[in-house]
Amino acid sequence: AVTESSFTDISPHFNYSAFQTPSATIPPTTGGAVLPPEDVSNLDYRGKRLYEVSLDAMGQLRETVFWPDGWTTESEKEGVKVFSRAQRKMPNKIFLSESNFFCSLDDLYDVLYRQISGAVSWNKGIVELEEVERLNSRMDIIYSVGVDGAGGLIKSREFLTLRYWAKERDMYFIVNRDIDDPVKPVSKAYVRGCNGPCGYVFFPDLDGSVKLTYVVNCDLKLPVLCVDTTA
Repeated sequence: AVTESSFTDISPHFNYSAFQTPSATIPPTTGGAVLPPEDVSNLDYRGKRLYEVSLDAMGQLRETVFWPDGWTTESEKEGVKVFSRAQRKMPNKIFLSESNFFCSLDDLYDVLYRQISGAVSWNKGIVELEEVERLNSRMDIIYSVGVDGAGGLIKSREFLTLRYWAKERDMYFIVNRDIDDPVKPVSKAYVRGCNGPCGYVFFPDLDGSVKLTYVVNCDLKLPVLCVDTTA
């Protein structure tokens, strides 16, 4: 059952100094405070259920990012490391990239979460992106359409995604998870793809930069060989 107490403890006590990503140990994160849970009393039953989905997706994203075993290095170029890992009972792989940026945490948060309308300009994989519903200050529903593939032979994919952001000390999480919801019915012009728990995790690194980890967990409804090739 969904109760108010379900949302009061969203940040379990972790040993932050022991976290590892596929390539390195994360420096201890001691600055900042855990962002307190927001007030969910104004959410209706649907909103609270979606909030519960967000918290579950965040837990799975955290587990993916900070579980260093089982990853295969796909590439390392221009400071960006890309890893992949097979999933149990799922045809698609999870892909994870690591990179560093010399900017503030808040600036990166603005680009990746708040400035949604500008994402089409730097993300060449999408042609349309919009916020279709704001649920509260840290949760919304977005709709996106990806580019077609193979010169138009592969139909564009659309996604309806629940987004949620949180901050634990000086570590940001931006969590994505696909949902089925009447707020945006499936379009006949596209194929509806699926996003498992995925998104961004970023935090200060030892050299003063911000380390950004990006997880892609996407089922494009294509044969696995096509997914591996296009990823």
